[in-house]
Amino acid sequence: MKHWTEPNGNFIVNIPIEWQYKNAVFESIEEKSPFSFESYENSVGCFQLSSYSLKEKGINPKLPLQKCDSKIDWLVSRMDDDEFDVWLYHAQVDDLLCMAKYIYDSKNRNKKEILEQLDKVKIALESFRVIPKSDRMLASNLSKYDNFQASLAASYDLLENAYLNNSHIELVAILANQIDAFLRLSIVLQQQLNDRTNNIEIKYLFQEDIDNSGVSERAIYSKAKNLGIIDNELFKELNSLYSLRNRVIHRYIISFIKTRDIAKIAFDYTFLCEKIRLILGKVEEKQFGTGFGIYGKGYKRDDIFTEPDYRRAMSWINDKHLLEKLKRKL
Repeated sequence: MKHWTEPNGNFIVNIPIEWQYKNAVFESIEEKSPFSFESYENSVGCFQLSSYSLKEKGINPKLPLQKCDSKIDWLVSRMDDDEFDVWLYHAQVDDLLCMAKYIYDSKNRNKKEILEQLDKVKIALESFRVIPKSDRMLASNLSKYDNFQASLAASYDLLENAYLNNSHIELVAILANQIDAFLRLSIVLQQQLNDRTNNIEIKYLFQEDIDNSGVSERAIYSKAKNLGIIDNELFKELNSLYSLRNRVIHRYIISFIKTRDIAKIAFDYTFLCEKIRLILGKVEEKQFGTGFGIYGKGYKRDDIFTEPDYRRAMSWINDKHLLEKLKRKL
């Protein structure tokens, strides 16, 4: 199973690794209720989750008002017609009306595949928890952190392709992105250490598509230097290479830079990226056992990744790429 958090942090649920979150796949579908999930391959039905404010919907006297600190008791019903079967699940928890559906073609009603999927729906709904209001911002930020990690992992597929194809401009772009990502995460972790907090400064890890006030790469270098993550020599090296990166990306045609020069820049970026990655590793290790921060609880230096861990990561990478060429079998 893999966890999925409602974008506003209203609830969290475990869903099968082989299910894909579909709202993000189609540009025409907004990231709001209902949130839809289907199998990556050979889908036979659609699982949907929704939550709505009880202030807007009004409390239904026929449904008990449950608390968020225990397993949810779902009211189960059916709404079938000649074309589709629909299983419905309702619950009122704290300030939310929670709903779930599983929809499939009625002609498949008694097929083994449908019965297997309904078992998975049951397991998913047993894991469903409404998040207390006080923790919803943190839950939403942690979900963005997961997206950050999935995006960073997916970037290695692009990096490998660039190395295989000797695509030096692409290498410069991706390696600069990875260095920026390593430093951003280092900043978040170091500030958690400094403040002894679980809070995540999400501005460093996520930027909305319409947000033009994001933190720039050069501002990240300065912040990392001020926090003692990098020294002055590394700070100068980062800025020097970033100036060359801008020539490659923005001024290849209108400057005297040669294609041969880009190969050298990519070479230098490769070694600098590894330096920064190792710095991030040291900052991560500082959090182990502290009891706070992203890695402070539940992580140890000798943790070993299991097969489900790898499958979970591969599903997140698939969701980032959304390209058949880069799709992993789950």
